[in-house]
Parts: sequence; structure tokens; C-alpha cells
Amino acid sequence: MYQKKNRFYCIIRKDLAKNYEIEVDASEAPILNKFLKDPDPYESSMAEIKILEQEVFPINETTKEIFGEDKGLELKTIKLGIGGNITDYVTIGEEDLIKFDVKPTLTGLMSFIEENNESILGFLDCNYIREEGNVEYLNCSKTNLSENIYSIKLKILASMQQRGYYLQEEHKYYGLQLYIIIESKVPNDDKLLEFLKELGIDWELVFFRRRLGIHDWTEIECEYNSDNLKSYLRAKFESLNYFDVNNINRLITKNNLAFIVADKMASLLDKMKRERSFKLEGKEIKPSTYNINDYSGGDEYSRTLKKAEIAAAAKLACAYLGIQKEIKFDRDVSDAEILKYQEELANI
Repeated sequence: MYQKKNRFYCIIRKDLAKNYEIEVDASEAPILNKFLKDPDPYESSMAEIKILEQEVFPINETTKEIFGEDKGLELKTIKLGIGGNITDYVTIGEEDLIKFDVKPTLTGLMSFIEENNESILGFLDCNYIREEGNVEYLNCSKTNLSENIYSIKLKILASMQQRGYYLQEEHKYYGLQLYIIIESKVPNDDKLLEFLKELGIDWELVFFRRRLGIHDWTEIECEYNSDNLKSYLRAKFESLNYFDVNNINRLITKNNLAFIVADKMASLLDKMKRERSFKLEGKEIKPSTYNINDYSGGDEYSRTLKKAEIAAAAKLACAYLGIQKEIKFDRDVSDAEILKYQEELANI
């Protein structure tokens, strides 16, 4: 899922190389390219018609089911091979289909293939996008599907730049890929999620795995390097100043505590500083046990936390997380102060 300005783009890619075959032959480019403004590739490739039947047409039916019977995908480009065998055939494109009274939609294409199944050998590369290095086999789309879904595009492409990968991994000269591009107003539209679900994509699981993966990566990086931990805390908890973060990091390092403890400590201390700031501004939220006369006043965010406050947050964070560990503090930190601030933190 990508965001560009005020629009969201959901891009789904399916690799077709593993399950389907593609025939490659020499093309007429040595002669044709003398006449064409945009040159054709020097290879001609034909994909199995099963790709349309098993991968493309079900998506079209799902689109109509979710968004309405009149919302089927419109056919933009395709080239079918019709003949007796792979060395004896002619090609027809989308314009030829219209001449045969075939509706320029995927539904119309599906009916045409069903009626002429015995003579249709497959579909070929129909557009070579030289600037992108992409060979296009199918292009169809539909706009204005719903209030929040601007468009759905479906493409089958082969990238010339990925040819080396498919030669090595699949021993195939071309690797076809199916793309579904959804342009929407919001990323979590109900119809979008329903559409993905019907395609067999568990969006909730994908989102959960992505969030979990980012969390795991953050945790590993912060535990590996204390500078990463300090950068993370400063970015996430705006009320904690430079000295607060350094003191939290110092206690974490001294006691060899996990990242989750540091994150919980910072969360507790951040909430405490914010509440104190509200109180100093005369916006009382709820009673608290701290004595406002202990502090100099002014901007509470800029005041550096005491060692006892950080120690209290560490003990409370460990208790919340079920971590049983004796935490070492500096000698000038009294148990009485720690208990006082623990009570304040616990009541936030």
C-alpha cells in the first residue's frame, strides 16, 4: 500500500512463471522495426490461455460481485493467437474483436474465448514499453467503482530487466507477472477490504504481520545499539528532553534491561510530564500525589526528570511486564522518593 498526496494505491503482484508455460519465438522485428515508430521486441512470446481462465476472469467476476454487475473491467489491450498450432497462426487484437461484435470488456473476451476455445492457442505480447523495459500482455481497467474506489487496473507484464532472475530461478526466458492496482480515497474502505478478501488476501493478517515485523526490527536495532534507542525515544515521546532520554538509556544499559522496558518507562514518564504540564497551565485533570512546590514551575516539558522518577518508572515498568529483576540505582536515590513517584505514576 502506497500513499501519494491524498490518494492510496494498493498493488498486488502474483508471479505466473511457476505455474504456467510461455512459448518464445523470433519475431518479425528485423523488418518491422524499419517501419514502426516504436520498435517491437525481437522475440515473440505466447502465454497459455489458462492464465486468463484461471487468474484473470475470476478477478473480473469478483469485481462485478463486489461493486455491481456493470462494474466489470474494460479491455484496453490484448493480442490473441488463433490457428492450428504454435507455428501456424494469426493474431487478432482488441480492435479486431470489436469488429467481430465482441464487447471491449473482460466479460466479452471471456464469452469469445468460450465460443472459440478450440482455435485459440494463447495470448501474445501486445505492447513493448521501451522506456520502462516492460512487455505488456494484457491491460484492462475500470474507473469510478464506488465513492472511495477511484479505479482498479489489471495488467500482465514481463520485465526485461528481470529476465536474468527468471533464467536462473525458473529456467524460463520470460517471467509473467499479474498486477492488480487499486486507487482509492482511503486505505481501509469496506469494499476494498471485501474485494481483497474475495481474492484470498487476508488484509488483517498482512497488516498484523507488517506491524509485527516493524516492531521486531525496531526492537532488535534498539537493543543492538543504545544510540538507536535514544533516537527512538526522542522521536516517539516528545515531552522527554535530551537529558531525560540519556538518563533512561543509562539505567537501561546499567541493568541490561530489554527494549520493551525502556519503551514502557518512557511511556509512563511521558504521560507524567504531560499531566504535570496541564496542571501548571491550570487545566486540572485529576488528583495527583506530587507536590507542585517541589518544582520550579514554567514549562514542565523542559524540566529534566529526577533520578528517582526514572527509577520509579523502571520498577513500575518491570512490574507491568512481569519481569522479575533487581534494578540497581545510584546511591543518592532514596527508596522513599522512588515509592512516592511510583504511586504518582501508577495513578496516571
